[in-house]
Amino acid sequence: MTTDVQTIFEKESIIPDILAPGTKVPRNLKVIWPNAKLEKPGQMIERDATQPQPTLFVEPSPEDKESQPIYTLLMVDPDLTHRNDKYFGQVRHWLTTRVTVSPTGQVNVSKDRDISPYVGPAPIPAHYFTLGKPHPSRYTFLLLRHKTGVALPELNPDSLRAAYEGSPGEFGQPTQDIVDRMRFSTEQFIERNKMEVVAGTFMLVEGNAKSAVKNASLVAQGLADKMMGK
Repeated sequence: MTTDVQTIFEKESIIPDILAPGTKVPRNLKVIWPNAKLEKPGQMIERDATQPQPTLFVEPSPEDKESQPIYTLLMVDPDLTHRNDKYFGQVRHWLTTRVTVSPTGQVNVSKDRDISPYVGPAPIPAHYFTLGKPHPSRYTFLLLRHKTGVALPELNPDSLRAAYEGSPGEFGQPTQDIVDRMRFSTEQFIERNKMEVVAGTFMLVEGNAKSAVKNASLVAQGLADKMMGK
């Protein structure tokens, strides 16, 4: 059955730009910040409101409440310099493991399980000046589960490097700067770790002066880290 979430994902090309064609997205993720709410996929959210780490809820809550399955939470931006940026690939904004979901649907995350700690959106304002249709970035949240419902994905540096398009990058390095987070492939990550999508959503965020400064700072820090061998 095609859900409303899946229909919007296909309409806005989250499928196939991020997820493989035919991917099922059975539930919605509601994302809440202190000053903003993403209640359905495709909402425009003010960039400055998205900087704190949000709280998420699965709607409807997963039926499997008895076995307390373990999930993985992922947030990516596929549109760093332009829509569906193939040069820099997807940028990983958040990746955390051993996530649980309460009976009320709240997604429970622990910072000590972060592989890539949450980094708020910093879209480039120049999106309005790129060739083609002007657009904001499609920041996408996905709650994933191992297909067996039991085993955890192989979240180690070797398996995670297989989730890259192009060069393997530095996945798993402690720095987790923007260079480490680029060239990510959600489709490969899901396939490599035998996962399925439990819930998802995405927001549209346009750049502003603050995000331009932050983006430049993130890039500068990433380049400095790599020059120092981090």
